[in-house]
Amino acid sequence: MRTGGLDESLRVTARPIVVRPTAAARAAAATAAISPAPPGFLQLDHLRAAVADPAHPPYLGVVTHIPGLLDSTALVDAITAFVRTHDGLRTWFEPIEDGFARHVVDPAAIEFEAAELDGTAEGEQWTAELQRYFEAAASPLAWPPAAFAAAPAGDGFDLVFVADHALSDGMSQALAALELTERYRATVEDRETRWRAPVGGNADYAADEHGRAADALADELFGQWDRALAETGYRLPVSVLDLGTEPGERYRRQIRTFTLLDGEQARSFDAVLNDSGASLSAALFGALALTDYELTGRDRYWTLNVLGTRFGERFATGQGWYCNFVPVSFALPATPDLAGVLPAVRAGLERARRMSRLPVHGAIARVLRAGRGAELVTREPSFVTILDLRQAAALQAPDADTRIFTADGTTSTLSIWLGRNATEYFVSIGAPDVPVAWERLTGYAERLRATLVEIATTGNYRPGRALTRGVGV
Repeated sequence: MRTGGLDESLRVTARPIVVRPTAAARAAAATAAISPAPPGFLQLDHLRAAVADPAHPPYLGVVTHIPGLLDSTALVDAITAFVRTHDGLRTWFEPIEDGFARHVVDPAAIEFEAAELDGTAEGEQWTAELQRYFEAAASPLAWPPAAFAAAPAGDGFDLVFVADHALSDGMSQALAALELTERYRATVEDRETRWRAPVGGNADYAADEHGRAADALADELFGQWDRALAETGYRLPVSVLDLGTEPGERYRRQIRTFTLLDGEQARSFDAVLNDSGASLSAALFGALALTDYELTGRDRYWTLNVLGTRFGERFATGQGWYCNFVPVSFALPATPDLAGVLPAVRAGLERARRMSRLPVHGAIARVLRAGRGAELVTREPSFVTILDLRQAAALQAPDADTRIFTADGTTSTLSIWLGRNATEYFVSIGAPDVPVAWERLTGYAERLRATLVEIATTGNYRPGRALTRGVGV
């Protein structure tokens, strides 16, 4: 299981089968009742973007391989059950005067059918043909917000699921690969699925999220948010590297993935974590901070971390937005090395986990009401996501070759996904697709790789420069 860009992840060499809603299902969806649940906060950001720039729909997707001859009837049944199970995939939003109204389609109205994808493409041209289909088929402003396909591949087929980013997050994509595969196999084998459906729906989560933004605990947590945001002068920091872009300009985003450690080196890094008692997140944030310090001299690390907020079993297997953007910050010690920075990283991560209960939008709204932080809503933030995909990968067949991807879209800043899968440590970087940016980011990935290699080899890492206090963020 791996993350990456669309170009890295989707490879189609023959005409695919698409699984699409029937005409009757589309008609029923168009008149679906309005739910009282508001959009989630991050969902609302994407809905506004969809209205402002419908030509560049950002969507997430996953490709997973299933061996054997495709049973299209079983696949239609599996996808139908999948969508009926998740209210987020039965949702579309209607722009109204004061925001967006949530429409949720009745599960009984959900019906799909299989058809060959139209077109005259040949060979690998089918990849671009399928991409164009996805861009047209999935929208948060009409049902469905998701699309499905099966492409012939090797000894079986690649199952592809995409969803508009307003209705999905990265963990939902990983879960979708597991659930769709299990539902398909259960249908083919004529047995009950072993997949555990979520107890709460995505609309329930959105209502819960709005409640968490305004309850008594939010009042307590806001103080921690305010102190964290004050560390940057109430501005969201951008990339530590000069990407060679114009301030405020958006560019086509490209995502590239780099292997940092594999084989024996990856296992050696695991052993360092085990010996030191460091979590995966603590070790990787420590490596990021030390690498950034060596490149820039900054003595305090500050970023937004994408943290899962499924909070227990209720939403554990749901499809939709279940995360928050939370500050992670800490100062480097006087003698910066991995062993020395880990206590500060642990404290910063624990603080972030507590803060994650208060949605970032709720925290920023309170800052703005206090007359501070106007720049917080005018700048696209950089962020870091730490991913441990080993548990999900362990639930798959060895030949699943699951690839989680984000369509290119547009951006003005830097996104980093850093983590561990069954075979390697990796980093996926999303950034403006301009030559100078990728020249520098390729060098950054090489520097980060060198940091991890030294940790794997020696058990520690010490940057090759002395700490100069006061550089900050």
